[in-house]
Amino acid sequence: MTDPLPLLVLGVAMAVLAWDIALAGWIAARREAPRVFTNLTAFCGLLVAPALLVTVATGTETGARTISGITWLMPTIACAFVLQVLYSLLTRLVSVVVALPILLYDVVIAVIAIGDYLASQQGGAPLQLQAAVSARDVLLGMTAGRAALVSPLAMLVPMIAPAYPARWRLSGAVRAVLVLAATALTTLLVLEWPRGIAAVRSYEAAYAEPMQARPAGDFAIGLRIFPVLDGAPPRRAVQADRRLMEQLAPDVVLIVLDEDGWRAGALDSLSRVLQPLRDDSVHIAIALRVARGVVAPDDADRQAAVERVLRRIRPDVIFPGLVDPLPSILGTTPRSSDWWRALMLRSAATVKRVRPRTLIGWSASRLDATDSAVYAWASSPTSPVTLLGAVSFPSFSGLPAVDARLRAFDRWHRRAVAGGGGAQPHWLVTVGGLPHAHGDAAQLAAIRHALAWGSRRAWIQAAVIGEPADYDGWVGLRAANGRIRSSVPALSLAARQMRDVRPGSPP
Repeated sequence: MTDPLPLLVLGVAMAVLAWDIALAGWIAARREAPRVFTNLTAFCGLLVAPALLVTVATGTETGARTISGITWLMPTIACAFVLQVLYSLLTRLVSVVVALPILLYDVVIAVIAIGDYLASQQGGAPLQLQAAVSARDVLLGMTAGRAALVSPLAMLVPMIAPAYPARWRLSGAVRAVLVLAATALTTLLVLEWPRGIAAVRSYEAAYAEPMQARPAGDFAIGLRIFPVLDGAPPRRAVQADRRLMEQLAPDVVLIVLDEDGWRAGALDSLSRVLQPLRDDSVHIAIALRVARGVVAPDDADRQAAVERVLRRIRPDVIFPGLVDPLPSILGTTPRSSDWWRALMLRSAATVKRVRPRTLIGWSASRLDATDSAVYAWASSPTSPVTLLGAVSFPSFSGLPAVDARLRAFDRWHRRAVAGGGGAQPHWLVTVGGLPHAHGDAAQLAAIRHALAWGSRRAWIQAAVIGEPADYDGWVGLRAANGRIRSSVPALSLAARQMRDVRPGSPP
């Protein structure tokens, strides 16, 4: 069942947008209004919807291809809203009781919009502005969850000052609601601002954290490539991700497939794209995405897809089900531990029958009580699961959230070893950061911290860095506008240093 709270964020944003447009049209049509004020109000009402559309579109690589050059539109419009409310206040077109809360709210929204712009274009904003962006994400996260950290759909819309007295009782009530909402949101954003500063600063200890050398070569650094595939790999993604692979030279690549990506033709295309990597002894891991809807664990289509992947791709590792590392703002349906056990048992039988040499993997994404129960079963000596993993991503608090997830993974493993299990290879299946919410430097710190943690534990044999680009939100090594984020050169150097200590590596 989809959580309705994230939809509330979108609903409120659309309601405020509709109010802005309707009110701007009414004010602009008043002949007695000052021309400067009507022109400014009309400007705001005319361009606020396009500005929001540009903001949403440029949050993903697909949308940013053609309009990344006008990302300045949102901060410009946000500042115009501030001027509109300020003008109405100074000329007494609206009472102070109404105008002042909306003015303060619009000032905060303008600050956030400028921080968003700098983060998307330069990889980070000054601390105070970056903290404002983080505070916005925390506020929206109260309803949208962690999706607010990466989704461009999690947004706050500026408000137009409702100049002139209300004509109807209903419009007066709407104005009162908007004033109260503006007051509440501004108060919460200001209260969360220190928390945003703490989150951005939390990464400082990990900026240059070193990895521990593994001379035996038993710690692989991998890379997730391509968007979630719903067909053949897009040519643009193949070319762009190939450049990332040339820089990072991964030992493992992970590809995630959606339902339409399981079809035979799409798999044949993917196999041809992956052949050069296979020839270069790069290990191939394939994951089948767990969709948002309710699906039975013994779904015949999924098991048929597992068999097709094994026969056509011949992967070294297959994950029959993989949950997105960060949730969608549209929500997901949590799976029970029984659902996961049934899926893994059925898939293990398919793997044993079709291609026994392929490892069958399961990865914890939420690291909650359900994941703990599944891990306890999957790590037992009698389990058919031959590879275990976990996702490492920050949250609203920054780096402490990474530590909490890694400590939980460590605790689960110690408990499994004490019970005679936990002998399977363990991976950090997706290691990433939040370059938009906390800055490019924070993304590098989060990834380095997880890699360093894994390199110090002999039972961790690989860490897969992801995502390669902003395909579905602000999480990639490559920004939506094509800019390679600053974490890539540093991670490339760290990966090369880890390879240089392996036996037989060139001097």
